[in-house]
Amino acid sequence: MTSRVLIGGVGYRWFGDGSFGLVVSDALALLEWPPGVDVEDLGYGALHVALDLADADPPYERVILIGVTERGREPGRLYRSPCETTLADSEEIQARMYEAGAGVIDLDHLVVIGRHFGALPDDVIAIELEPHRGTVGDGLTRDVQALVPQVVDLVRQEVSAIARVAPPASVRR
Repeated sequence: MTSRVLIGGVGYRWFGDGSFGLVVSDALALLEWPPGVDVEDLGYGALHVALDLADADPPYERVILIGVTERGREPGRLYRSPCETTLADSEEIQARMYEAGAGVIDLDHLVVIGRHFGALPDDVIAIELEPHRGTVGDGLTRDVQALVPQVVDLVRQEVSAIARVAPPASVRR
């Protein structure tokens, strides 16, 4: 394998559908991945994640982030998009650092702060769930739980699309 890939779930544990990214990364962590592909729980804050990514040696060439992001789209649907490569202005960076420092875990905070510190490669893909309003509890709703296998397959395709990387072959037991 020539490429180094990070697959990361972003969100809060035990936060209803807001846990979607972490539930998916937990499922992905059970798969056997080729060398150079890491699956991580990135639900510990954008500042710390950015610093960890900046220290990665060798650096990641592709990052796939999975999370819940409210953007006014159709709720309950998955959206895949490349993340912005341009740097945010200083006011936005400061506001996101402030919120991240206060404990807000957010996919956009991670991207903005990661870009600010030069910790992210240009190739960052977000797989986002547009949430339904007001979902709470310690597990995913039935509709969102049903999307987990679809995201697992989507991430497998994203990883296998990179030259000389085979998709995971089996599930760890």
